[in-house]
Amino acid sequence: MKKVLIIEDEISIANIISNSLIEEGFLTTCISRGDLAIDTFLKEKPDAILLDINLPGLNGWDICKSIKQISTVPIIMITARDNEFDEIKGLELGADDYITKPFTPKLLIVKLKKIFKIESSTFFKLNDITFDFNTFTLTTPESIFILPRREAQLLEFFFRNQNIIFSRETLLNEVWGFEFFGDERAVDTVIKRLRKKLGSFETYIKSIRGVGYVFKTN
Repeated sequence: MKKVLIIEDEISIANIISNSLIEEGFLTTCISRGDLAIDTFLKEKPDAILLDINLPGLNGWDICKSIKQISTVPIIMITARDNEFDEIKGLELGADDYITKPFTPKLLIVKLKKIFKIESSTFFKLNDITFDFNTFTLTTPESIFILPRREAQLLEFFFRNQNIIFSRETLLNEVWGFEFFGDERAVDTVIKRLRKKLGSFETYIKSIRGVGYVFKTN
C-alpha cells in the first residue's frame, strides 16, 4: 500500500481527504502544523505528500523546499490561492503537482494514481546520458541528478516520443493530465530546469517557435 502524508490545517478537509484515500486503498497520516512536517516525514517515510501552503508554524513553501533537498518524494501543493505566481513558485521549489481549493477528492485521487504510475518505468540510455525511471537518476558526463517527479515524467515522455513536435497544451495533457488547469508556461519552467541539468545535451529539447517542443538528438 502507498502511504500519503496529509499536511492540512483545516481538520475537516484533512478528514475528507484521508477518508477518501483510505477507501481507495491508501494509508494516510494527517498533521495540521507545518513545524511538525519534517519530523513526521522522516518518521513516517510516506510515498507522497499532500501539502497545504498556509500552515501554522511553517509554511508549505519552506516545507517543500526542505523536503526536496533530501528526498524525491512527490509533493502535491494544496492551496486556497488561485494565481499563476503560486503555481510557478511551487514548480520552481520542486513540487510535482498543484491543486486549488475547492476540489473533489476524486480529482486528487486521479492525480495521485497518475504520479505513482511512473514507478513501473525502466532504464534508458542515449549516447552519453542515462536515465533511470525507477530512481529518477539522470546521469550526464558532467553531473548526476535526482530529478523531481514532474521533470522525470516530462523527460520520460520525451524519451518515449522522440522526433515528434508537441504543443505546450499537448504536453500538459500528456504529462500533467487533462485535469490540469494551470498556465501553459508551467511547461516552459520545467523544460528550462531540464535543459540546465542535461548540460551539453540541452539542445536535445528543441523549441519550435509558435508551436511547442520536440525531443530530437540530431
